[in-house]
Amino acid sequence: MSVERSLILLTRPDCHLCDGIRGPLAALAGQHGLRLDERNVESDPQSEELFGRRIPVLLWAGTVVAEGRFNPGTAIDHVLARLPDERFGNSAEP
Repeated sequence: MSVERSLILLTRPDCHLCDGIRGPLAALAGQHGLRLDERNVESDPQSEELFGRRIPVLLWAGTVVAEGRFNPGTAIDHVLARLPDERFGNSAEP
């Protein structure tokens, strides 16, 4: 089974919240072997409609993990708690 290890950070230009969260979130993601991809909501009309007023938005496996003002450590912990325990080859959730 393939485990999703990519996070998507939805942002927009000139967003001070996005600018503040980008670096710390990327550093924490990297420390835990997660990839962080950034996407500008203005480049996709559907994303703009769904998330435009909520940015920054952090997505993992198609699910919103955090949005607006959020703690990057808490967001990463949320994702890590749902990853399978690779030491034992099983899922973290029943």
